[in-house]
Amino acid sequence: MHNPLDSRQLANFCEIANTQSMRKAAKNLNLTTSAVSQSLKRLEDDIGCKLFERNSRNIALTYTGQRLLLYADDLLNNLTNARHLVNEWSDIAQKTLRIGATPSACQYIIPMALRELKESFHGMSIQIVQGTSYELMDRLNDKQIDITIYPSSTPTYKKNQIAIGNDSLNFIVNPTHPWAKAGKANIHEIDSQQVIISDTKGYTFDLVNDYFRNFSVSLMPFIEISNEEVIKRLVELDIGIGILPQWIIKREELTGSLIALPLSRKSLKRPWIITYAESKEPTFAETLFIGVAQNVAQNLFSNMIK
Repeated sequence: MHNPLDSRQLANFCEIANTQSMRKAAKNLNLTTSAVSQSLKRLEDDIGCKLFERNSRNIALTYTGQRLLLYADDLLNNLTNARHLVNEWSDIAQKTLRIGATPSACQYIIPMALRELKESFHGMSIQIVQGTSYELMDRLNDKQIDITIYPSSTPTYKKNQIAIGNDSLNFIVNPTHPWAKAGKANIHEIDSQQVIISDTKGYTFDLVNDYFRNFSVSLMPFIEISNEEVIKRLVELDIGIGILPQWIIKREELTGSLIALPLSRKSLKRPWIITYAESKEPTFAETLFIGVAQNVAQNLFSNMIK
C-alpha cells in the first residue's frame, strides 16, 4: 500500500508550476530556493517520476507533472476546507448560538430541533429570543441574534433566506359554534364573529389581512395575542373563533374540543423561513440548525388530520 502524498511537497510543487520559477516559488512560499528544490526532489523520488524538465533558463511540466497538477489544486483545496470544518467543530462548544423565534416556533419547532442539536454538540451555548416576526428581523439586522425562524407573508427568498415548509391557516371553532354544526365557515359573516388572532405586529396578520381583503372583508380582531396555546384555550371556552394552522390543534381535534374549518374554498398557505445575517455565510452550527429545523417543520406540517 502506497503512502499518501506529502501536502507540503504538493503545495510547493503547485507553486513552482504556477510561477514556472524555483526562485519566484521560493519567494512566495517564504522559503529558500534550495529548500524548494529539495522538496521537489523528494516528491519526485516518492512517486518515481520526473515532474519538470529543467535547464539553466526554463522549467516546464512533464506530462506526468501536468496530470498531477490537475488533481493537486483540488486536493489542497479539500484539505484546506477540511481544516476550516474541523476548526468549526472544535470551537463550536465554546460558542453561543443566538436563535430568534416566534412564539409558535419556540413552542413547537425549537424544542425538537434543539434536542437533536444538543446531542451533537453538548457544550454549545444556546440563547433563544422570542418576539414577533418584525421584532426578530430588527434584532437580526442589529446583530442581536444570529439566526431567526418565523412564518412569513411574502418571502423574497434571498440568499440568506431558507424555506423550511408551508402550512395552511384555518378557522378554529368550538364544536358548538354554528359553523361547526354546518361543517363549513362563511367568511362573509366574519363581521359578526369575535375573532382571536395572533399579534398584529407580525407577518401572519399581514398575510391574513390581505387574504380577507380579496373577499372585500375587513378583519377586526376581538383579541390579539401572540400565543397559540392561549388562542386555543379561549376558543375552547367559546369566547371567540381563532385563525391557526391545523397542525397546532391536532391533539384538540382528536379529543373533539376544537374543530378546524377552511377559511374558504381557496386555502391560505403560510410559508415558514429561516433567515441569517445577510452580510455573512452561515456558520457550521447555523447550517446544522437550519437542516434540523427544516426536518422538524416539514414533519409537523405534513402530519395533519385530513
